[in-house]
Amino acid sequence: MSIYYEPDHALFCIQTAHTTYAFALNAESRPVHLYWGAKIQTLSDLALLTGNLHVETNGDSSFRLRTNNQYEYRAGEPYSYEEQALDLFYSDGVRGAQLAYRSHVISADGRALAIELADGQYPLSVTLRYEIYPDLDLITRRAVIRNEGSEPLHLRKMQSASFHFPRGVQYRVTHFAGNWGAEYQKQQEMLPPCRTVIQNNHGNTSGPHAVPFFALDPWGKADDTSGEVFFGTLHWSGDFKITCERTELGAVSVTAGVNDEQAAVTLHSGESYETPEITAGFTTGGFGGMSEQLYDFQLDHLLPQKRAHNVIPVIYNSWYAYDFRIDEEKILGLMDRAAELGVELFVIDDGWMPGRDCDSKGLGDWVPDPLRFPNGLRVFAERAHAQGMKFGLWIEPEMVNPDSDLFRAHPDWVLQSESRPQTTSRNQLVLNLAREDVLAYVLDVLDRTIQENELDYLKWDMNRYITDWGWPTGSKEQREKLPLTMIENIYGIWTHLNEAYPDLLLENCAHGGARSDYGMVRYTDRINRSDNATPADVLLLHEGFSTLFVPKSAGGAGTFNGTPGVPYAFRENLGFTGSMSIGVNLLRCSQEELNAYGASVAQFKRERADLQNSYVYHLVSAWNSPYAVWQYVRRDRQAFTVFGFCFGRHFPDDRMARVRLTGLIPEAFYECVVDTCSSEVDGQRYTGEALMQIGLQLPLERNYDSVRLVFRRVM
Repeated sequence: MSIYYEPDHALFCIQTAHTTYAFALNAESRPVHLYWGAKIQTLSDLALLTGNLHVETNGDSSFRLRTNNQYEYRAGEPYSYEEQALDLFYSDGVRGAQLAYRSHVISADGRALAIELADGQYPLSVTLRYEIYPDLDLITRRAVIRNEGSEPLHLRKMQSASFHFPRGVQYRVTHFAGNWGAEYQKQQEMLPPCRTVIQNNHGNTSGPHAVPFFALDPWGKADDTSGEVFFGTLHWSGDFKITCERTELGAVSVTAGVNDEQAAVTLHSGESYETPEITAGFTTGGFGGMSEQLYDFQLDHLLPQKRAHNVIPVIYNSWYAYDFRIDEEKILGLMDRAAELGVELFVIDDGWMPGRDCDSKGLGDWVPDPLRFPNGLRVFAERAHAQGMKFGLWIEPEMVNPDSDLFRAHPDWVLQSESRPQTTSRNQLVLNLAREDVLAYVLDVLDRTIQENELDYLKWDMNRYITDWGWPTGSKEQREKLPLTMIENIYGIWTHLNEAYPDLLLENCAHGGARSDYGMVRYTDRINRSDNATPADVLLLHEGFSTLFVPKSAGGAGTFNGTPGVPYAFRENLGFTGSMSIGVNLLRCSQEELNAYGASVAQFKRERADLQNSYVYHLVSAWNSPYAVWQYVRRDRQAFTVFGFCFGRHFPDDRMARVRLTGLIPEAFYECVVDTCSSEVDGQRYTGEALMQIGLQLPLERNYDSVRLVFRRVM
């Protein structure tokens, strides 16, 4: 694994564990993409692809330019009509750039490349940065745009990267779309000869209407265990834009970065703008192989590394019992019951601020309500710690109610337009985190809240989108860059939390999965998968979520809840698939119910080490059948768990077909040590080869049938 430069052909080659990515300089010294796919061991073979970059075609030269213009970073070059990565205006009104090679640096360990491009007529440079990782088939890219002159540059589009794919192939595009309570719905369609745009323009969030991710598989033939897949995910939590494009000449590309619909950047002399990162990869192992790569990336590189491999504690959250209607007596009672069940983390959710008995007041006044919590909140931390539990608290620091002391004192702190009425959503306004005084206030609130209440866990929520992009006292340039500065400052706050409190567990909650993106993965331990806890819906939600994110990070609406009419075993098995949180009112449960929850918590603790750092393969998709069969395989392949769920059958038929497993060591022997349905596999031993070639017969015959089979290697 390394990055090479071959000077005879001006060829750059990026070699990962199993793939090759290559580009070269053409006759105009512009970097042009050559190859991305399965690994080519002999670098000289790639030189075969450079011939057309320097040879004129008979006839109109514009045709040669159009068929050989797969630029690594498109900026307005002649005859380049595809989606541009960079669009700008110079001070004289000239638009666009024509970037040519200036220099490059390869890091000493061979894992990073910086190639500097410059406009020959204007003082502009763009540095394209590439990074690879040990044993992964991933490349992370970003661009640094710099003004080297004395006059300002006006950036109107500044994407992170463009990727190009082999010609002569029809591609299927896969992405995830949805809405509140219906996140991560898998969308698949053949790429038409036009631009297909995946984007968000809600301001302070990357979703849940679209996830900043794409995948392309040739001819639409990939499944979860086999087939070629190109994929990429953007590290950005605000407005984004991913343009998948197929031209009339058969060229296919993807250009991705921040959405240019709202934001713009002015660069003064010596200033630069660095785009968000995008991580992309290629696999021949289908969508399951893609997920493996993304899991390894998160666990070994992206997640806060001090906590990345720890198990997530079993959580109880007060919201599901009493929503806003909490007080000291109720919380203490719930804490005692939770501790008896073996809960490891108790979280007080919304409703702890003065007058906060509904969603229309108190937001922004981050002190305990003296009437309902006369002894403050620290008493709960002390009780939790005495009972062997961690203590956590909900907060929504980006927002404020008009009916709050904070807004009455600082009405100018919210996003607003002087000439238009303010618009609220969920009775909330959005604080302008681009302002230094607001940023300082939020940092102070968080520090004080964490320290005074001895927090072990912080649940950060965000419950509305942006509708008023006004900043009356901001300069023109500040207003133009506002959407970018807001997200950059949010990242700055999360960076502070990780650096100042390295043992603090952090939940990224945004009214469900509205910030499910790799920009936030870098800072958080848990992601609110969704506010929807309906079991039939969770089957679909978790399948989409776990395609991109490690399963233990799946948080949100009580993953183990008391949904009426759903058998306990079904709810229990489903609760084991993510990070377990209990969402019932423990003060109203019978002793029989409490005993059952306690037994489930104890069993989950015995199994979670094999579940929470595992790969997940969706062997039978809930989107395509009345069954869902998921296989969790520990990363060292020494243990695995099979989950099976049946929901949505309308007519009786024969038992479902045998399911062939994947990702096992063929010669290893695995023994079933947990069988929740007392099936024929209990206590049996199988080779990995038999399980992958012959498979298992799962007893899923009726709606709400479910099974959990735990296997461990014995030989």
